[in-house]
Amino acid sequence: MKKGFVTIYVLLILLFLSVSIVFVSRQVQSKNDLSKDLLTKKKAVYEAESRVNIFENNYENEIKEYILEDYKRIIDESLSDVDHANAKEFYIDYNNSKKKIMLMRVIDPNIAPRKDKVYRVFEHIYYKNVIAEANIYLRARENILLSSEEILRYEDIKDELNKFEFKKDKTIHNEIPATSKEKPYKGVIILDRDTTIDKDLYVEGILIAKDRINTKGKKIRVTGLAAIDQNKENIEYVKDYGPIIDNILNKTDLIELEILSSHSF
Repeated sequence: MKKGFVTIYVLLILLFLSVSIVFVSRQVQSKNDLSKDLLTKKKAVYEAESRVNIFENNYENEIKEYILEDYKRIIDESLSDVDHANAKEFYIDYNNSKKKIMLMRVIDPNIAPRKDKVYRVFEHIYYKNVIAEANIYLRARENILLSSEEILRYEDIKDELNKFEFKKDKTIHNEIPATSKEKPYKGVIILDRDTTIDKDLYVEGILIAKDRINTKGKKIRVTGLAAIDQNKENIEYVKDYGPIIDNILNKTDLIELEILSSHSF
């Protein structure tokens, strides 16, 4: 009887030890798996961050050109919060291969007010058994030629104007072309001297008047950019990004990029 009790007792101890060993072994394995997953996740996040940083640092002109083209679009006012539009794929050189990066216009009230034009550089990758994502949110700081909503005074911005090169095939000097509301002049008109307007003038582009304009009751309507030294009150003006951007060769100088935020997970 006593011998049987000892045998059962020993078996119970062995069972307990066996269960304990299995439990400890599984705990160690779980910790090892967790450590491996964390390391894999860390590598994946690093990979995603590296790619978006390379794009933001080395592809500035491509980003600016995309933003300027987006400026010319009319964004649907119904675009909801944390939504996006005009997504475009770009490819970067990374570790001897091409990697895809997404760039898009976004509205996210957590990043900036709805009225601001915000752009998201985005990378989403799968690495082994984990998913990683990296984001950079950008906003463009506009040169006064883009930011102004009113007719500009030539004397106030002539230094800024000198920084830009207008398309020669679309630029005329001291000449008033024949135009109409249906057929405006699409380009740049530069008036270096006192000018009298003897017919209605419609410009879809840029009008620069360095001296006085005598309209003699004729109509001047500018859609785009107007830099006038005198008699601004006689000019009908409509702000439009497109005719400004389309007539400047070094258009990427019209904006500077600002990082609003970045995050990855």
